[in-house]
Amino acid sequence: MSQPVKEFISDSYQLISASSPTVPLHGNDTSKGVQFLNELMDAYSATGLMVTIARQLTFSLPIGQQEITFGNADIVPTPDVIIDGRLANLQNAWLELEGVTYPLIDESRNVFYASYKYDPQVGLPRFVIITNETDLTRMRFYPAASQVYTVNVYGKFQLFHVTENDTMSGLPSYYIRYLRFALAKDLAFYKGRSQAWTDKLEAEYREAKQDMESVSSVNLDIETEQESYLNGAWRVRAGV
Repeated sequence: MSQPVKEFISDSYQLISASSPTVPLHGNDTSKGVQFLNELMDAYSATGLMVTIARQLTFSLPIGQQEITFGNADIVPTPDVIIDGRLANLQNAWLELEGVTYPLIDESRNVFYASYKYDPQVGLPRFVIITNETDLTRMRFYPAASQVYTVNVYGKFQLFHVTENDTMSGLPSYYIRYLRFALAKDLAFYKGRSQAWTDKLEAEYREAKQDMESVSSVNLDIETEQESYLNGAWRVRAGV
């Protein structure tokens, strides 16, 4: 059975309450615990390193559409792909059409805007350019699609927000120990208990963090042939 969020927060407080570890929470202890827990999980989506689980999404790319947005349902205007939050780390992306797979090349935004001279209206999309914004992620396809393709995206997404009435079921069980120490460390400083964060707790926290970083998958970049670059001969063929 997954641990309730309120109980998880109480466990984190116990780590920094060595003198009275069984004293019940009071005042804004729980609400601050929920706030800092959600802030921690949002921070992990910056690079995706501390988000250990990648997911695969599949959606359609309409004819002529150049851009797809990922985000939460409460964002206005509504994102094209509804997900917990931003796309934190793209690991792989590909198109499918009539049983044929077309890999997509993840190109940096700066390289893309510094390289292309022409903007074909339609063609076979070969590049994706990721732009992260405050509440959503934009994925641009270059060129725009000349047919309706099925797009597959494999990557790490921003972790969900929780309330005190939720459970920790959305996170892998091996993640809980590390997150308990991480939350306790933030609470120690924000709740005026910095003296309670001892060297021993710091050592345990660092060890748990290293374990989580080792679980996180690494995105390996594959060098492509020169003709696949934005200004190569491929672009002439792709616009046909």
